[in-house]
Amino acid sequence: MTTNSSGGRLEFLDVLRGVALFGILTVNVFSFGAESAAWVTAPDRVAWHIKYFFFESKFWSLYSLLFGMGFYLQVSSEGYSMIKSIRRLTALMLIGCLHALLFEGDILMLYAELGLLLLVAYRWPTAMLMSLGVVLLMSFPLGHFFAGDRGDDWPAKDHAEALEWLQSDRVDAVEAVGTLPEVAIYHAQFIPERFWEDWQYPDSGFLVLAHFIFGFCFMRGGWQWLRACSGIQLRRMCLGFWSLGIVLMCVERYLTHRYGYSLFEESVASEGLVLLGDLTYLLATVSLSTAWFLSVWIWVDCGAFRRLRASLATAGRLSLSLYLTQTLVFTSVFYGYGLGYAYQWGPLSVICFAVFVFFLQLLLSAYWSRYFIYGPVEWLWRVFTYFEWEPIRRSPVNR
Repeated sequence: MTTNSSGGRLEFLDVLRGVALFGILTVNVFSFGAESAAWVTAPDRVAWHIKYFFFESKFWSLYSLLFGMGFYLQVSSEGYSMIKSIRRLTALMLIGCLHALLFEGDILMLYAELGLLLLVAYRWPTAMLMSLGVVLLMSFPLGHFFAGDRGDDWPAKDHAEALEWLQSDRVDAVEAVGTLPEVAIYHAQFIPERFWEDWQYPDSGFLVLAHFIFGFCFMRGGWQWLRACSGIQLRRMCLGFWSLGIVLMCVERYLTHRYGYSLFEESVASEGLVLLGDLTYLLATVSLSTAWFLSVWIWVDCGAFRRLRASLATAGRLSLSLYLTQTLVFTSVFYGYGLGYAYQWGPLSVICFAVFVFFLQLLLSAYWSRYFIYGPVEWLWRVFTYFEWEPIRRSPVNR
């Protein structure tokens, strides 16, 4: 395993963070109408299923694992102090609050809040932390089963109704017709993040905290174990997780089409089948997230496609700046105060858009890194954390 990227960083973490950044972008751009059942052409349905099978929930899981892994490296580093961690999380919270004024799907506030909880518990024994992580993971299916109705909306009964709802959003949704101040005022009601409110959902704050814990515990003991595995063992594990995850996602889709199970909307299936569907989706998410993780590990280990790997690692080192830039780009394209394409593009169009935006980000991040040590937001984050003015420009001899 190649461990050093630049400045002593772990290359695998940077590459995985770059991959996760693309996955999060791909899911986020669906927020502006591409999730609607109104898109029924074969290319759109294929694009939607690719997103749902391989990206939905899998990449915030990876990003959350990375947060926990990075947290371990921070608290294990020389010169670590509690006050630095608190300042770091406070700065992240402030950045998240500003970001959330534009985009309701902000994750930075959530990470800052849950990071404080991890700061309280990280000294616990590994067995206790892992047990807590499993309990948090099960809060979604068991909470949905025992607590009953989550207050979800019913899905559209047919294509005509889905199209009617989509057209209504085009003329009523604040993102589609609002000015910048109106969008900010609307989104301000969701600040700060209430991580406990969505505890019955597969993307709840409790599940994010579970993945923080799993990432932290992996760095405690799993990292060296995985490094000791042979290439054949790694490939067998990777293939097994891909196979299991895809089969489970097919089962979840079968429960949806055959019995009326629905992950995010109101289900017409029985309580038992809803529990089965939730457990199936949860296990599929864990399996496919692990498969992505191992795939990147094997890729970095074997050294193939070095230029692409280097580009993703560079993007991974600028991930916070790029994540915020993604929001600026797609709000400028979709929101009413920008180009106004909200609820106009279907699944295939938004996936192509995501690929295009990320390709540009890879080019720009490579150019930026020639002249600067950190991304602009990463630099501000470091300055606030350490209360020291650090240079950001590279010296000419290091370019």
